[in-house]
Amino acid sequence: MHIFSYNLPPYYTNYTVILVIGVCKVSFIIVNFILTFFWRFRIVPDDVHSARRLLDDADILSTLERCFKVIHDTSRTPSIAETPARNSIPGSRMSARVTVVNNLGRFLKRNVFDMIKMRQTRLDHNLFDIIWPAMKKTHQQRLIDDDTEAGVVIPDFDCYVVFREFLVPLIKDIHCLDVTQNLKPQPSSNFFPAGLHDPPDDKNEDSNLEPEALKNIHLNLDQSGKWIKSTLVECCRNLDVFELPLNLTVAHLEHVERILTGRLLSRDFSEAIGEETLGQYYSMNEVLESPSEIRTMLSTYGLLIPLLDPEDTSQLPESLALNGQFWPYGRGVYVSASNDFVAWINCQEHLRLLCCTPSSAVADIGVAYSKIGRAVQFLDEIVTFRNTYYLGNLTARPSYLGTGLKLSYNIALPHLMKESDNLRHLCTTRSLQLSKPKSNQYQSGLIKLSNKQSLGLTEWRLFIDFCTAVANILQLEKDISLTNTKHIASMFVNIFRKKKHSLAEATGN
Repeated sequence: MHIFSYNLPPYYTNYTVILVIGVCKVSFIIVNFILTFFWRFRIVPDDVHSARRLLDDADILSTLERCFKVIHDTSRTPSIAETPARNSIPGSRMSARVTVVNNLGRFLKRNVFDMIKMRQTRLDHNLFDIIWPAMKKTHQQRLIDDDTEAGVVIPDFDCYVVFREFLVPLIKDIHCLDVTQNLKPQPSSNFFPAGLHDPPDDKNEDSNLEPEALKNIHLNLDQSGKWIKSTLVECCRNLDVFELPLNLTVAHLEHVERILTGRLLSRDFSEAIGEETLGQYYSMNEVLESPSEIRTMLSTYGLLIPLLDPEDTSQLPESLALNGQFWPYGRGVYVSASNDFVAWINCQEHLRLLCCTPSSAVADIGVAYSKIGRAVQFLDEIVTFRNTYYLGNLTARPSYLGTGLKLSYNIALPHLMKESDNLRHLCTTRSLQLSKPKSNQYQSGLIKLSNKQSLGLTEWRLFIDFCTAVANILQLEKDISLTNTKHIASMFVNIFRKKKHSLAEATGN
């Protein structure tokens, strides 16, 4: 008899059926567990962004749980800093008195926290590496308006994908976008309006103007110099083929430094930014030495960025978290011949361009904007920067996503500051960040105004919107200075009801 035609006894058949059913049930349970596990933590086998393994460090997980409790601690007695201002939505960024920690709690709910707390990026960064700035004792009572980054920092580019359930809503909030709406594609870079890219078609009108000459924009909102005391424009970029400076080796840091300095120290770059003489490059050691003439000069012009001293034991942990273990190697600053334009290299971002205005026209933001725009356009043609479809230019600081552009004024508004809460709310409705300058106090009436949104719009649109908003506020300050100060509050109520003035109307007075 053939083996395959052999008939098993009935009891063997029953056992076989039971065994098959049992194996199927166990297989179903295992598959269901695996699918549930992978779905909950979004671990995709072919994922190129995550470590593809869960965080198993008990100490870090315990620290994250403590951080979550701090963020959602409701046992604290509400302080003045947590009391919503008038004309604000309690618990939202619109409130002038929301702290950094309170704001994080809006986006790091328990379900989101449980979903992402065990994730790691391809470079082994976890959730704590993102939220640690908010957990510093000096920041826990800090107002959200005084922290443009909302208490977070991005240690590597993969974080935007691995922790997207937490970061995407937070990013929308930082940039004054509707949290409930999907992100729109980031427009292509455009520092100058379309009409400035080509010569005029009508040869009889402005035929003597060259396209490059049309990129020298002048826009002075304060001809008298009475209100605007200083102006600064910053734009940052990161190279496409390198990780953020925090994660680079000495060799890679020096490679990035060579790539960028080779372009910055060229004759073509100097001509692009309107300089006749080549600039100079200073290593970070030259900047950090004490005393340092270059650091003093940069501080005087307002072009010195915050720098941590790793030799100071109190600053060492923060320096390691922001700059990595190889600071200050492979870092430095390019300074133009006119001393009004600098390029910081490998300082949290690969490239940070800063430009101030000349002392003869402190409020002429168009000059600084034009110089930054020409510099970025020149570099864009010869260097590939990291860019994504929805977030635009990727940065270590979430507030610079999109265009990477930040415009700011140090401005005196003594009358409006008498109603500081209302002024904060007015700035928020205009997508402006109101903060305190590093060396000045609110009592003097000097504040810093900068744009909140840099995502979802072009550089030119950002520039026009920012100048329009500041012009409106400056006009309100002028109007109040000419009226009875008792009417300041009522004027605020009226201004909230009015539509925005056009830029031409606001600057024409």
